[in-house]
Amino acid sequence: MEHNAKLVSSEVAALWGAYMQNSMAYCIVQHFATVNEDSDATDIIQLALTNCNFVVNEVKQIFEKENHAIPIGFTQEDVNLNVGRVYSDLFTLRYIKYMAAAGTAAAAALLEVLARKDIREFFSTTSEMFMKLYNNTCDLLLKKGAFIRSPTIAPMEKAEYLQSESFLSGLIGKHRPLTAIELAHISKNTETNSIGRTFVTGFSQTAKSLEVRKFMERGMDIASKHETVFREILVEDGVPLPSSWDSAISQSIDAPFLDKLMMFHILGLNELSVAGYGAAIGASLRKDLIGHYTRLVAEILQYGNDGVKLMIENSWLEQPPQNVDREALRNRRA
Repeated sequence: MEHNAKLVSSEVAALWGAYMQNSMAYCIVQHFATVNEDSDATDIIQLALTNCNFVVNEVKQIFEKENHAIPIGFTQEDVNLNVGRVYSDLFTLRYIKYMAAAGTAAAAALLEVLARKDIREFFSTTSEMFMKLYNNTCDLLLKKGAFIRSPTIAPMEKAEYLQSESFLSGLIGKHRPLTAIELAHISKNTETNSIGRTFVTGFSQTAKSLEVRKFMERGMDIASKHETVFREILVEDGVPLPSSWDSAISQSIDAPFLDKLMMFHILGLNELSVAGYGAAIGASLRKDLIGHYTRLVAEILQYGNDGVKLMIENSWLEQPPQNVDREALRNRRA
């Protein structure tokens, strides 16, 4: 007997999130494609557009088949392709690399909560597509000498077990050297803040709403402060600082994107930061690092919460799928 299983909540959430993120990213990459002057990057940008378009169309078809409302998401109305560049072509590549990595990881992580074969196959394909995009972008950045590497450490001379709980210390007194895992998380979170800071800097000068501009300026300060915290940890540990992720930003005040899209994107980067800090807390053994991450993640959560309120006030925040409100149904019958 054929079993036509309906979508479960985790599958609806995964599909809805994929639609929102990729319809947004498609608008951003479209702008990058319009202003791009680097012929080496043309194929990468086109592949990014193809990937985003594939995800959006596939989710739309699945939802239509299931009689599920199609998300509003983001469309051509949210991007202006007739204005000049805000960000450099090099930043385009770094952005695509970062988002391709996030897309690969997100699609792979979702597999454990997906039951239906067609949904699992869709996200497996999505993960493979974005992994290819990531690798192609990395290859091009390496070719250009613009790939930002994590700090290097000396080769480990021998494997051994820990003999003292002092390895966990770090709040008071001298800290023991950072582990390779701790270094990896610091580098990753520095990159996340750099990507976010570059975006909010451009958004702060192109946003139409004064409230949005102030929100973006606040984001610049937070990202800059967090980068400083991570770099100071590296300096204190005597680790060579990686090259800067900074990319040139033009003086244009013409907005390629609507305020709604800019706010949504920054909240998305906020979520990636929270996830990155959470993973770092779980992987860090030095207590001072855990203290830093705990303090910084609280600041990001507050910033994100204020951003959600701003979007709701302006009717920019699309409501995610949710369970039936039984109490509301009962009240309608009263």
